[in-house]
Amino acid sequence: MLRRVRLILLLFFIVFLSISCYDAHEVDDYAYVTTIGVDNGTADKWRFSFQITNMRSSGSKETFDGKETSEYLTITIDAPDFFHAANILDTSIARTINFRHTKYIVLSRDIAEKGEFNETLGPIIRFREIRRTTGVVVSTGTAQSFIEEFNPRIGISMARMQEGLMEQSKQTGFFPEIQLKDFYSGTKSSYRQSVAILAAVNDFSILQQNAEDDENKIELGERKAGELPRKGGNTVEFFGAAVFDGDKMVAEFNGYETRIMLALRGEFKQGVFTFHDPLKPELYVSINLKQQKKPKVKVEFDGDKPVIHVKLLMEGEILSVQSRIDYEEANKIGYLEGAAEDIIKQQAEALIDKAKELNVDFLNFGSYFVKSFLTIQEWEKYNWIERMKDVKATVDVEVKIRRTGTMIKSSPIKGTEEEE
Repeated sequence: MLRRVRLILLLFFIVFLSISCYDAHEVDDYAYVTTIGVDNGTADKWRFSFQITNMRSSGSKETFDGKETSEYLTITIDAPDFFHAANILDTSIARTINFRHTKYIVLSRDIAEKGEFNETLGPIIRFREIRRTTGVVVSTGTAQSFIEEFNPRIGISMARMQEGLMEQSKQTGFFPEIQLKDFYSGTKSSYRQSVAILAAVNDFSILQQNAEDDENKIELGERKAGELPRKGGNTVEFFGAAVFDGDKMVAEFNGYETRIMLALRGEFKQGVFTFHDPLKPELYVSINLKQQKKPKVKVEFDGDKPVIHVKLLMEGEILSVQSRIDYEEANKIGYLEGAAEDIIKQQAEALIDKAKELNVDFLNFGSYFVKSFLTIQEWEKYNWIERMKDVKATVDVEVKIRRTGTMIKSSPIKGTEEEE
């Protein structure tokens, strides 16, 4: 009898628990925020912009009540802090705001240069709905204008576009893949400092300028976000990096500097290097280079001065040779390897000099030196954050071209006229 009573009670509780869905929510009960922007406000201290997915739309656009509706909408609110803005936002839409799918946090350049991290991003990090994998972006213009332009011109999915854009860091190296957890820990770290993605809205005006303008003669890799000579496609672009000292932005890096920074940090995946042909300098050669492995690093001290020796190991594939010189031959391929080594070495040494000038360790050198100290107290007493300006660094580069594409030999073009 007792066993039967227990069985009945057990079945009763199972049934009771299975129907206890009073706190359940459907997917369409929420409004999902994909991007958050922070600017200086006018009606209040901060201006927060929220890009929200339109759950009604299945594509980039559809017709609703005779009007076109987008897959997303942007709502901007002036408020004293982030949570107040989010709470006010809930009063103007018929769904509960949800931040679990937020992909990017965008700061305007003005906010970044003022070093107001604790007042802006600090409270956001505490919020349990914000993922630590959210990307951190600094916009050269306002965050509001950036978010309003941050939409898929190619493809129909906002989420796919945002995820795919971040993945391009691994294909080009022209901007870093920085997440909120990396940025936040860098502001508190005793052995490195933070960087963020540099982004901008490109109005395509650079492409339309006079060809004789000096601005058009700048190499592509020496440009920053918003300065690329192009037209069409997405108006937003990620190109370069924003460098921070603590929570204050102190420098902007162009594409070349960002790529070398990633290589010195051991985070560079691959990218196309184009340089003057070593035997015909008026023409160009393009090589796709990959970082073979993490840099080989050796550290020591000259008195109390830090000394670091870095060796970068790269391997590549020939993409194009405009001169048609047969660099595929074993006795000539060294010309290309040597030229690539020289360029990377020069860029790396110039970047280290810039780090010393700024006295900011965005290269993560401190993560090597910290291993030389027995205790945390000794390391903190050494005060690495103030020591970057004293670093003596040497850089060696080894490039091995292991593939020649789909051609095993470049041959000169033959015609009725002899080449001069």
